[in-house]
Amino acid sequence: MKKIKEMNYSEFVGLINERNRPSGGIKTIQEIIVNARLDEKNKILEIGSNTGFTTVNIGLLTNAKVIGIDVNEPSIEKSKLYANKMGAKTVDFIKGTALELPFEDESFDLIWCSNVASFIDDKKQAISEYLRVLKPNGFLAVIPIYYRNSPPQNIVDEISKAIDCKIEIWDKKFWVDLFKRIGDEKKNYLEIIYEKDYRYLDQKDRLDDYIENILSKNLDSSIMESEEFDLIKEHARYFYKLFNENNYKYAGYSTILMQKRKIPDEEELFLSEEI
Repeated sequence: MKKIKEMNYSEFVGLINERNRPSGGIKTIQEIIVNARLDEKNKILEIGSNTGFTTVNIGLLTNAKVIGIDVNEPSIEKSKLYANKMGAKTVDFIKGTALELPFEDESFDLIWCSNVASFIDDKKQAISEYLRVLKPNGFLAVIPIYYRNSPPQNIVDEISKAIDCKIEIWDKKFWVDLFKRIGDEKKNYLEIIYEKDYRYLDQKDRLDDYIENILSKNLDSSIMESEEFDLIKEHARYFYKLFNENNYKYAGYSTILMQKRKIPDEEELFLSEEI
């Protein structure tokens, strides 16, 4: 096993049995379920299901058939254990890549792709695959994390190292335009039917209590009493302090539902906005 201080964030959350949640957590999942009108008749795919939080909770809240796909075998195994523990009987997990989804065309009513495209080099191929397996009039649930303000380069470099992926300073418009452009090219036109923007709050006063809580909840007593525990605690604080500073000062995220259409929308003259 890698030394604790050498672990990237994905490896570290696996060590401490922390579950990767979408931005906004369970509220974001509920937001998508309500606005996409998901129920037990639907078939849903989560891309990059990691340790299963989103897949399992969509299944529990809708009783729909939900499949999570991830490239990491240990994550798949942990997801299955989590599903069993939570009594999620309508979910399943398989190993696979977003670049070549092992499903027939037009198989799913909703593709939950969250922020996964940030970690994929060939974004066009991945989004093309999402569209291929999505039914006509089905939905893409996109939850991009982006920069509202330009961060200093040292923060970008540290975040890139922490998550083992080069971070680009992209804004919300970049992500919306990317999905729409690839949809247009594939004649699978994407219309935004729901979107809401969020900013992160400063959580520095909660960091220590949060870390104590997740470690005491997720780690067994043998690790808690070992010499490594202080190193685990220190590394957790490094990650969460870094992410907190990046998020509340510079970043934001959006909850976006895009519907796949076979014909493009016609231009409208009289537009409106919420008041």
